[in-house]
Amino acid sequence: MLRSIARLFSVPDKLAMRGLMRGMTAQIDLMTTSALFRSQVLQHLKTPRSLEELSAATGIDEPEVLRHLLDLGVRRRLLHCRRGRYSARSHLTRTMVRDPHGAIASMLQEVATYHHEVFDRLPERLGGQPPRDYLHQYGGVVAQSSRIMAPWIHDFTSGVVGQERGKAILELGCGSGAYLAFYAGLHEGHSGHGIDFDPAVVAAAQRLLAEAGLDDRFTVQRGDMREAASWPEGPFDVITAHQNVYYFEAEERLALWRACRERLSDAGRLVIVTPTSGGPLSDYFSLILLSTEGCYRLPSVGELVTELKAAGLQLARRERLIPGDAVWGIEARIPSR
Repeated sequence: MLRSIARLFSVPDKLAMRGLMRGMTAQIDLMTTSALFRSQVLQHLKTPRSLEELSAATGIDEPEVLRHLLDLGVRRRLLHCRRGRYSARSHLTRTMVRDPHGAIASMLQEVATYHHEVFDRLPERLGGQPPRDYLHQYGGVVAQSSRIMAPWIHDFTSGVVGQERGKAILELGCGSGAYLAFYAGLHEGHSGHGIDFDPAVVAAAQRLLAEAGLDDRFTVQRGDMREAASWPEGPFDVITAHQNVYYFEAEERLALWRACRERLSDAGRLVIVTPTSGGPLSDYFSLILLSTEGCYRLPSVGELVTELKAAGLQLARRERLIPGDAVWGIEARIPSR
């Protein structure tokens, strides 16, 4: 024991080694969890399963490799193993077993695949290679993982949409339609429209609203946020644009805000929830965006406010939603006459 401790003290750059090991440990946990999920192992752990049962259920042909993966999960306290039967142990793995299509599972996939590929190719990008069309392959995962922001979007937007009277709402880039369903639950008089560019996303949102019995109050259509002519006419009491400012260059965003102003009612509100530059996670995502075709750098919150003012809107509220990072909720309105 004493000799082992002495060896530790003899290691050069001990603090650097400690930092490296901490980083590797976190990466090992994410990579192991991702491998368990992408090989369908986690999805079969709703009840404890043996190695043989997992091999048969997943179609894995290399049980020895699977055993090593499972045992690594046990050593990292991601899994339990009792009497040769494996089950989920950590909060992360148990959440992914319970909700394999949820935002947590999707975000893990996004980080382990899309983000990993971006950083693997980052030296070439720094050398002048153009952004790549990652969204063609990973767009579905990104759409699912974006729901991880739902609690903050719900909290900020509900204060604007409100519960006191019915309002006409337009959601730009409505995605799955989940936020439209949320607005519907705030007041039985709320109604409106959602637009999205992806036909498959539009169809999914239409199904969600129909299954919830809300398609008589909210409709979803294909539309391009860059082309206001494809939007419903309005006027609208609330227009929302969440987590999509990075699909536009500055001049395009200014045109977007002007189009929003034209479709707002006199007392209407534009509501934006978005990451901005200047935070540790936000700046990480900026690197991902700058490497992805069709995406642009995150603006600062100050830049967004300046753009809104240039578009003829007045800032009504600005709130940092996540302490320590640069995720903001912004509410703007038409200036009082």
